[in-house]
Amino acid sequence: MRAEFGFAWSKLYMAVMEMATSQAPLPDRVTQAFRRHLGALNSQNLPAEGFARLIFIRGKLSRLAEGCDEDVTLDIAPITVTEAIAIAEEIVSLYDEIAKAKALDVAPIA
Repeated sequence: MRAEFGFAWSKLYMAVMEMATSQAPLPDRVTQAFRRHLGALNSQNLPAEGFARLIFIRGKLSRLAEGCDEDVTLDIAPITVTEAIAIAEEIVSLYDEIAKAKALDVAPIA
């Protein structure tokens, strides 16, 4: 795993922890996790497939038009509990993907 992906791993970990430990309603937990941790990620921090998934998540949360510059400040749209569940699942899945790739990178060769 490239060193830059370690930054993504730590940001995804913090997002998952925020969603798991906050006492706010789920839609608020998801939007805060994205705003505080995942909004900082870009195409340099994730493999291409992971970045595409991040763009998908951003699109679900955003009021911005498709194809906007990845550095534009995100204006979070209100989401329902059902939408928040789907987004939280996608964030956890993306974290799992990056964590497994990181584990393979540091695992000793037998």
